[in-house]
Amino acid sequence: MNKLTIKADKDITIKIPIDLYEDTLHFYRDILLMETEEVLIDLPSTINSTKVKFGDINLWLEPISNPKDAAMLLKINTNQMENALNYLQANNVKIIGKKNKLIGGYLRIQDPAGNTLLLTSNFIE
Repeated sequence: MNKLTIKADKDITIKIPIDLYEDTLHFYRDILLMETEEVLIDLPSTINSTKVKFGDINLWLEPISNPKDAAMLLKINTNQMENALNYLQANNVKIIGKKNKLIGGYLRIQDPAGNTLLLTSNFIE
């Protein structure tokens, strides 16, 4: 059996209130001159997203209708989702939502400062 591995991903998502989305996109695309690509997403809370090449990182800008849901989400991957879930629970990591339910293929967890991380089993070496 392989050792449990958790690694940082190259994706960071910024959930942006819809009324600030175009200004934020303008900032990254037209002022900082970063490469962007609009991508359609099939999730209940998001219908489109813009991928910004932020060095080696993909910065995803996603418009949301509820300003209270604005957040920056860091993505991490594991090679063993069930073992990772048990490990996180054993270490008292806050799991957002239903503890055994993946939302959109992700498990949402929080660090002690309240930052949200999206854990997926799309493991990349």
